[in-house]
Amino acid sequence: MTRLTIAQARAQHESAATDFSAQLRTDARADDHGIFWFVADDSGNTSGPLAGVPFGVKDNVAVAGMPMTCGTPAFRGYVPTAEGAMIASVRAAGADCLGKVGLHELGFGTTSNNGMMGPVRNPNDTTRVPGGSSGGSAAAVAAGLVAFAIGNDTGGSMRIPGAYCGVVGMRPTTDRYPVGGAIMLSQSRDTCGVFANSVADVALVDGIITGQTDLPKIDISQLRLGVPRKDFWQMLQPEVAAACEAALARLAAAGATLIDTEVTINGVGVHELAEKGAFPMVAYETMQNMPTFIAGLPEPFHSLTVADVADQAASPDVHGILQHMVSQPVPRDTYEETRQMKRDILAAYADALSRDNLHALVYPTVPMVAPVIGQETVVLEGVEMPVFPASIRNTDPGSMAGQPAITVPVPVPGGSLPVGLGIECAVDADRLMLGVAATIEASLAN
Repeated sequence: MTRLTIAQARAQHESAATDFSAQLRTDARADDHGIFWFVADDSGNTSGPLAGVPFGVKDNVAVAGMPMTCGTPAFRGYVPTAEGAMIASVRAAGADCLGKVGLHELGFGTTSNNGMMGPVRNPNDTTRVPGGSSGGSAAAVAAGLVAFAIGNDTGGSMRIPGAYCGVVGMRPTTDRYPVGGAIMLSQSRDTCGVFANSVADVALVDGIITGQTDLPKIDISQLRLGVPRKDFWQMLQPEVAAACEAALARLAAAGATLIDTEVTINGVGVHELAEKGAFPMVAYETMQNMPTFIAGLPEPFHSLTVADVADQAASPDVHGILQHMVSQPVPRDTYEETRQMKRDILAAYADALSRDNLHALVYPTVPMVAPVIGQETVVLEGVEMPVFPASIRNTDPGSMAGQPAITVPVPVPGGSLPVGLGIECAVDADRLMLGVAATIEASLAN
């Protein structure tokens, strides 16, 4: 399994463009990990900063002329004729869309064990999940099929797969990227993001999408990192705790300043607020947004209702979630309470970052390594928990607040499954976050 960087892809393209593209498409079609669902037949532009660089797109984001099923039977056969500004920008830069990759059905889960198309498998261990909901995006990068991939994130779907697959996954500040062309579940939380094999490659793609190309260079001796021990560093599998603690020790030895902190407001932790408010917020907004998405589709999809989509859902977990949303809609007053929780979480993060003049907060991205496909529960410090709430435990609060966050792989013993370190910064400090992540990445590689 040879990983692919953007620089390597460009060099391959320049030396043997036709053979390189053809081989990648053959590899994608032959892939047995359930990663690629639909493979494109044409290549991208031949000029630009991403000339000939292969990328994959999560199958709930439109690419003109490519199927967009969102991983659910109700949308099977839908082929958009246009794409949003985000995809258009990377294709205009010369990137070659290799095809559409798998996901957890409609984005409602963290395993990408899809009832319609089958499970996406983790290239590091094909008995295990790649994370979700953007599992195919991270897996395609980890498998060396593409140099970068586009996914999206509601409660951790960029960072959980990044951690499980051992790649870099960035969730930008909500609304940083153009939203057109992707199905929107929750406008308060949803954002597209980028996976790649290095922070530099993520930063390059982010710059092409946004036009912001500055990347602050921060010496490790000047780096101030908050370590929120309460909640974020609790309920961890031993191998995750050991790898992340070792990473902290290496950063401290290299000169970084580590400061223990808490992310709370009026004595209430952000985990508690997210556990109360996350699902009602997503459920309410999904029931507002999905009909709008459907209304913009051609027939026969235009005539669907959310109840139709729920009835046809192929994954048992997603079927249950949608049926619950349809049959027990969230009241408006409950939704308004979740909006206040969002403001409280945002205030708690802002206070934690400003209180000690921190560049970022750092924590284990996910409390466990990738579960086995079909595994329903996980034991964390003696407590048995369902996989879904366990996996989003550390990523969900920041997603609810709209914070930018990124996961980078940390060193693990040979033969071990990947572990990610989460890095979270203030809203709109995305390029600062990328600079911090680059410094941490380089220090952990030494």
